[in-house]
Amino acid sequence: MSGNIDKIQAPLSKPKPRVSISPTNPRQFVQNFSFHNCKRGNQGFQRLLLQVFGYTGHGLSSFINTCKIVWDNSAYNNYTKASGSYGGNTMDRLTYQLTENIILVDNRGCAVMRSHEKGEIFAQLGNLLPLGQAVQGTRGFELLDRIFKSEKLVKYSDFIVPVYVHSVGHPIFPDEMNELKNIFQAAGRLTGIYPIVVLTHKNSGFLTTVESSFRDMGVEKIFALENYTPEDHLKTRGRHEEVMKFLYEVIKNAKFRVEHETCDPVKHMHENTQFVMNYVHEREKKMEQENLEKRKAFERTWREKEVKRQEEALERERQRGREAEEDLRKKIEDLERQRSADQARHEEELKNAKKKKKNFRKKK
Repeated sequence: MSGNIDKIQAPLSKPKPRVSISPTNPRQFVQNFSFHNCKRGNQGFQRLLLQVFGYTGHGLSSFINTCKIVWDNSAYNNYTKASGSYGGNTMDRLTYQLTENIILVDNRGCAVMRSHEKGEIFAQLGNLLPLGQAVQGTRGFELLDRIFKSEKLVKYSDFIVPVYVHSVGHPIFPDEMNELKNIFQAAGRLTGIYPIVVLTHKNSGFLTTVESSFRDMGVEKIFALENYTPEDHLKTRGRHEEVMKFLYEVIKNAKFRVEHETCDPVKHMHENTQFVMNYVHEREKKMEQENLEKRKAFERTWREKEVKRQEEALERERQRGREAEEDLRKKIEDLERQRSADQARHEEELKNAKKKKKNFRKKK
């Protein structure tokens, strides 16, 4: 189920009685979850949204499918229309009902975690953008415009838990660890819960290495499984138990926060708006500075090239001058040799003429 999920909401006027659920029965714990059963009451929260995010092709939509199949105990069904191992078909922020109070939120994966993609993720985790709309990596201050236009469409009563999905077929490099750690810290600030990590394709990659990387980032809850796919949908106990453990821990984290903190959803949403505003302003200021540096570098390079071009033109002019001088020198030398040769020939002719004249006189 997706699309008009925002219309489904537990009634505010008739809170359910608190129910004590044994942790030995995680399905019952999940099925009966309601913020009304928390020790301090719901504190203004109604629905629990499991916001899935991560890189394209890491199995985000397939994980949503797996959760639905396990919870419904049904045959394989491609609820999210996941495209298999390559992924990347999800373009909107879509919702899938799990229980009356729990909703899975699929998301468009990121090819790279650039500043614009991160801004979109932060706005989603901050409960500042409505469900069921296209995911956009907007540039400039467009994200803030979308947030302000969405104020009447979002529900402050939605409690968001960040769920990061990562394929163990992709090891995490040190620079990526720093980037992800910053994103996770921001996610914890926006939701009040540090992201829960789900590792997919656990039998086809670097499970131990990738899990260790996330531990080093401060992640406490990590779950590893193989998603159900069109090629692999044989039901296994391990997959079912891992999904139920995941759902159980998600709810425990949400309940812990609501039961151990005084929460004000409206105030928290305003704080999240300020956080994202600051992020966008800092991002744009940084980008403007980077663009300024690029322009300066371009101008500096252009000036250096222009100076070099002028120096080369001057050197070519000088070379032409030297070549002209050399040509002139050679012409002068040729003329001098020709003059000397002409003079020598003239002198020889005069000498011969005198000799002939002298001989002529002798004959007379």
